[in-house]
Amino acid sequence: MQEVQTEKLQPIQMSRLPDSPLVSVVIANYNYDKYISETLESVLSQTYQNFEIIVCDDGSTDNSCDVIANYVRKDSRIKLISKQNGGVASALNAAYRESKGQIICLLDADDVWMDRKLEKVVEAFKSDPQYGFVIHNVMQIDGQGNLLRPTPMFKHLSSGWIALEALENGGSPQDVPPASALSVRREIAELIFPLNEIFRRNADSLVSYLAPFITVIESIPEALSKFRFHGGNTTSQVTSTVDSLERSQSVFEAVHREQKLFLRRVYGEVFAQKLTSLSLNLLVCHDRYLIARLKGIPKAKRQEIHRQLVNHPQFYSFSSPHQKWLLKWGEYLPDILFAPVFKLVYGSGKLKSWVRKLLAR
Repeated sequence: MQEVQTEKLQPIQMSRLPDSPLVSVVIANYNYDKYISETLESVLSQTYQNFEIIVCDDGSTDNSCDVIANYVRKDSRIKLISKQNGGVASALNAAYRESKGQIICLLDADDVWMDRKLEKVVEAFKSDPQYGFVIHNVMQIDGQGNLLRPTPMFKHLSSGWIALEALENGGSPQDVPPASALSVRREIAELIFPLNEIFRRNADSLVSYLAPFITVIESIPEALSKFRFHGGNTTSQVTSTVDSLERSQSVFEAVHREQKLFLRRVYGEVFAQKLTSLSLNLLVCHDRYLIARLKGIPKAKRQEIHRQLVNHPQFYSFSSPHQKWLLKWGEYLPDILFAPVFKLVYGSGKLKSWVRKLLAR
């Protein structure tokens, strides 16, 4: 990783981009022959055409490599790297090493871009050289490509220089979308890559959680990609469970360790120590409380967890009023009632939709 010599926390200074910068689209693929064709087509159909596509196949056992190889033969801008299975971070590292673009765009092998995605992302980067991290909204789709909801995934997106805020809330930049909506200038990527390869999944979290410490975020409210939920996802789940919440906690802990190492490497020990604990991370507080309730931990032992959650300064930023209600007042529900109400609020299905409509009325 490149070293930055600086005396204080501040955005990295970058020069202006050329009129038509090369964009490197990096894709980690593992057993997504069902989706990778649609994913690649969504890049090839972009209105902005100065790009390269580097796909790293992470030891797929399906027909993925044959599908990708057919595209390589048709378009010289596409490159396929094949390696043994090592996880998402190792695949992204391999793809990034082969990239040459001034802008790096992540794309999951099962997601889809809208046709003006690259055009709008390049415009955003070119509008101000201080923007090193560009994000945008996303739509959620199922395995068949059907919309799961008619509105974008986020009501608000992070923007601006939020490093100090992130330091104070346990390292969590609020409202940052998933991988296929993340793009960084190469100067920023050089400081973040190579990603720690212990991240066999959730590797995009390292970009989301490290970039805000070194650059300004520019957000595009428009949904420019489709984020797919399906049974094969390693990081996506429509319905929350104790297992998924505990896995999420493990990811937060691992990312927090990486943030501290990153801050130490870039700014020095003083700023590494300024990173507050995970107990100030709203999403961590949220997950810890739900785990305690769903596991039936006695009220006396979970009171402090609940207090940290509802007193968090960002508690009311939760977009769902039903979630806010359950998290604040659900403490008065007995365990036997909390579990089914939780499923209605956090689960999926026709019953959940019906209850939401009833509550809305």
